[in-house]
Amino acid sequence: MRKKNCVYCFIFLISILILTSPVLASHGVADDKKVIRVVMDDNYPPYAFRDDSGKLQGITIDQWQLFEQKTGIVVNITGMSWNNAYQSMLEGKFDVVDTISYNEGRDKILDYSEPYATIDVPIFFHKNISGITDVNSLKGFAVGAKRGDNAINELMKKGITNIKAYESAEAVIRAARNQEIVIFVMGKPPSLYHMYKMGIHNEFNYVSSLYTSQFFRAVKQGDKSLLNTLNKGFSSISKAEYKKIQDKWYGKTTQPIYETELFRSAIITLVIILAVILFLLAWNRTLHLRVRQKTKALSRTIDELQTSEARAKAILEAIPDLFFMFDKSGRIMDYHAVQESELYMPPEQFLGKSVADIFPAELSQVMLAAIGKAIESKKIQTIEYNLSIHHNPSDFEARLASCGSDRVVGIVRDITERKKSEERLVDISIHDSLTGLFNRYYFENEVARLKGEVMHSLCIMMFDLDGLKLINDTLGHSVGDQYLVAASKIIVDAFPKDSMISRIGGDEFCVIVSDRTNKEIQTCISRFNEGLNNINKESHIIQMSISYGYVFAEGESLDIHEMLKEADNRMYRVKLHRRRSMKSEVVQAMKKMLEERDFITEGHATRMEELAVGLSRVIGIQEKDIDDMRLLAQFHDIGKVGIPDYILTKPAALTKEEFEMMKRHTEIGHRIAESSVDLLPIADYILKHHEHWDGSGYPFGLRGNEIPVECRILTIVDAYDAMTNDRPYRKALSKEAALEELKRCAGTQFDPILTGEFLKMMKKF
Repeated sequence: MRKKNCVYCFIFLISILILTSPVLASHGVADDKKVIRVVMDDNYPPYAFRDDSGKLQGITIDQWQLFEQKTGIVVNITGMSWNNAYQSMLEGKFDVVDTISYNEGRDKILDYSEPYATIDVPIFFHKNISGITDVNSLKGFAVGAKRGDNAINELMKKGITNIKAYESAEAVIRAARNQEIVIFVMGKPPSLYHMYKMGIHNEFNYVSSLYTSQFFRAVKQGDKSLLNTLNKGFSSISKAEYKKIQDKWYGKTTQPIYETELFRSAIITLVIILAVILFLLAWNRTLHLRVRQKTKALSRTIDELQTSEARAKAILEAIPDLFFMFDKSGRIMDYHAVQESELYMPPEQFLGKSVADIFPAELSQVMLAAIGKAIESKKIQTIEYNLSIHHNPSDFEARLASCGSDRVVGIVRDITERKKSEERLVDISIHDSLTGLFNRYYFENEVARLKGEVMHSLCIMMFDLDGLKLINDTLGHSVGDQYLVAASKIIVDAFPKDSMISRIGGDEFCVIVSDRTNKEIQTCISRFNEGLNNINKESHIIQMSISYGYVFAEGESLDIHEMLKEADNRMYRVKLHRRRSMKSEVVQAMKKMLEERDFITEGHATRMEELAVGLSRVIGIQEKDIDDMRLLAQFHDIGKVGIPDYILTKPAALTKEEFEMMKRHTEIGHRIAESSVDLLPIADYILKHHEHWDGSGYPFGLRGNEIPVECRILTIVDAYDAMTNDRPYRKALSKEAALEELKRCAGTQFDPILTGEFLKMMKKF
């Protein structure tokens, strides 16, 4: 029992540490708050080494930092000598060991990740030694190597046992500089780095690699979960991101023109030409022809140089960026600008002056530091800053590159539009385009963030716009969007400005309010209900209905996910109670709207019902099905609520396009009927009530008995009633003329048998 309690205490302490960690809060750590302890060699440039202040840097460090950003897992990195790092991993002090290469001995105790770097391991030897061609030629020499390095295993497998081990790569190179060793075997990148740093790169040669190694990350054998996490996390880093890190540390060399082979060749050529000319003048005038030929060649070279200069000038003119030349103290020595109006001030006010005399103090300090670092490191330095040009705040990017030992070229680009585009993209990524509220992406991130915060109270409210699908299907998505915008405005107006209000689904909204009393929340709910009532006082085809549920909690033990689930459940229960009555109200509202538009009048419905029921009884339809005929007579044209007024009221014949729109009313009516329990039995009849006996109807082109008998009856009585009553585009026909038209169309538009029965029935009226 005591052992269990200790385990529970340990888990509790780890959870508290993760929740309160500012590093996790700033990096958006995943919900399990996992921390990975990593150990590596701290003297293996450019993969992992320390700067002048002792801070770890390099390719591997940058990759781990990107891993941390991609996965949300916190990574604690420790650097030490390789031998100590490996031993610490074996002792279980760390979860992952990095900068490790594979060998059979390690494979028995560690599991390896995918390799991420290939390292050549050459044989380095002093330039005064000859005869070193491969590993077999090392016998008899003392060979330097890094303690614990896999190179020692490879040497011993080849029979080389006279090995001097040093704690780090730097220690090996220092021993070579002090001539303690004249041969050593070690990875090429750190070897060249320290050799150049100590100035002995010209003192040593190297031959083909002893072997080619690969860098892995390794975990304790059997820890498959952590290994999968590593492989998945590093595979999420794109090739472009890997390349960016690689370019950062390996760099891209830009050779000065005076060091190029072409430049040296040109100088040599010019010297030779001049020498030949002098020789020919002194030796023999008969060689004048050859001199002239050489002179012509020289002229062509000069022309080419002038053309090249003109080309370079044209390129500068074509590039919109600003160019500046600085000395090492930050003085502006020269400049180039296509338009001088783009400059911070006129050239006469800044040429020969230091940036400290021109720009604000904060910017000048950053720029001077970048200039110094560019000269010192010989690497391009990039800074971004904001500056007002002619009272217009603008953003700029300056790229500074060394030009010799005491000059720096600066290329300055206006990135104001790029910054604005980035800000717009950020805004689009977190806001709903229709309502302007936060979107689900932002909502989920904020929920994850709030989980780690301490709040005195928290209220979560879930809202759902009832009947949105029915509104979209019948009135169109544009009307549905208007309802969504109106609903969002009601919610926004009801709650405090600092509330987090998000649209988290098609018809769902969520409001999160923190550090408010229950009384304040009730006031917000009252404002919401008042806003909903006010908008429903306006003229709407369908009254707006919004279901909601909320949870309010106080205290420090607030589980935001449980509160979200409970608020959603409460909202859903309210929605279930409203659903049936809501749909019935919508259908009745649509019927009322049609009556107001004078397309389903009470008289029309009564006449249709009387005629349809009469014909149904004549042909022997059962009484239980006659109730459906009554409903069909009243609601067969319910889909016309989705047809524009200008088509319904047009006094002339419809165009082809208008008729196609009119034909959609059967499909709209079908969707409305399917959403209503009361109209569901006649939904199929509404869809097919414009089918014709000969297959010329719509929407399916059904023929004969494929058409439900209820639809065939309705087609006859609807046509008769339409002909005997006024329409916007014509006057009513007489009873006799209407019956004659029915008789004429029997067998084409109408069922011939039912038409005959209807004609007999109408003779009795």
